[in-house]
Amino acid sequence: MGVMCQILIDRTEDGVFKAGGLVTGRLKYFIDKPTQYRRITMCLLGKGKCSWSERSGKTTEYYSNSEEYTNQIVNLYVDTNKQELISGAFEYPFQFLLPIDIPPSFKDDTCYIRYKITVTFVKANTMKSKKTFDVEIPVTSYVNPCSLEPMIFCLRKKIFSFTPFNKIDVKGEISKTCITPGHNFQMTLTVNNETNQEIFIKTELVSRLTYIASCNHKKIYEENVKNTSTMSSIAANSVANLICVVPTLEDLSSVEHTKVMRGEYKVKVTAKLQFPHTNAVLYIPVAIGLRKHEFVIPAAIYYHYDGEQPSCSTMSPHNYMFARKDEEKDFMQYEKRDCRKFEKEESDDDDEIDFDISDAIKFDKLNIKEFEDSDDEQNYDKDKHNIEAQSR
Repeated sequence: MGVMCQILIDRTEDGVFKAGGLVTGRLKYFIDKPTQYRRITMCLLGKGKCSWSERSGKTTEYYSNSEEYTNQIVNLYVDTNKQELISGAFEYPFQFLLPIDIPPSFKDDTCYIRYKITVTFVKANTMKSKKTFDVEIPVTSYVNPCSLEPMIFCLRKKIFSFTPFNKIDVKGEISKTCITPGHNFQMTLTVNNETNQEIFIKTELVSRLTYIASCNHKKIYEENVKNTSTMSSIAANSVANLICVVPTLEDLSSVEHTKVMRGEYKVKVTAKLQFPHTNAVLYIPVAIGLRKHEFVIPAAIYYHYDGEQPSCSTMSPHNYMFARKDEEKDFMQYEKRDCRKFEKEESDDDDEIDFDISDAIKFDKLNIKEFEDSDDEQNYDKDKHNIEAQSR
């Protein structure tokens, strides 16, 4: 049977771990017979990867990129040429500190960003020397607001007409450009319709995912978020004041702090005109998620075990995640048997080492820009909060 393992995670209130926060729990494993191990390690690994292919004629191009966000390793056991044989049930508390500037968990057909706690048992002098157990933890991160103040915008449209009454002006203000998931963006609009036809003003939320290969080639996927659109009619030769609400969903979140992808949101304002005139469209950049000051960074203490291992524990497992769910019953059976066997043995001389971690927090303001399909997506207008779109 070899070794069985449980990774017991202390759950948070909402079941999600915050960037800059602690991940705590206990590791429990059982070795059924005396075995010589080279090392036993525990690791918190955060990694992102994207990959896709594009076909042009008979040629297929493959693109990919990967990035590591954290890789914290703790040695639970190291054989220093003692050729020790270990067996029994063991239990360790563990604690990892997530970095603050990391992206949230994400997964689709093109890209994933995931965080795992992995326990690796490496035997000595055997062909099949490694056995690994892991459990994935969900992580959320902060977002940078597109603007720290309410944003003012303007949309202008001129239509072809033989009269001077051919202009449409939409002036507005969005109160917040960064909100938490499930809340609403609120806008006030003043629409001046100087044409001889009725027009419609439509607002909706747009999601855009940009996947970035290592060669800087990009794949872009954009869609309108369902159930977020509203439409109002504006009579010919009239002025209307509108209050527009653009809702968000609980499962929506911007994705930042990674080089493999970007997850962005825009509020789309459309002036819809009658045929044969074309519509006028304006995109307002927004962010969905918690801001940096809403994340609390606690002090961290890491446990490093390189001495004598502790004895088994009789703590009942509750509120946990199993690395191997199918072995839960067997694990509990062997743990109880081994506890009776070793109940007279004690080992309280564990070494505890505080890791020196520097939490350097960098606040990089996101500047306002419109969606562009060119490679020059980093040129933001740092001095303006007003956006003006003119359609000819």
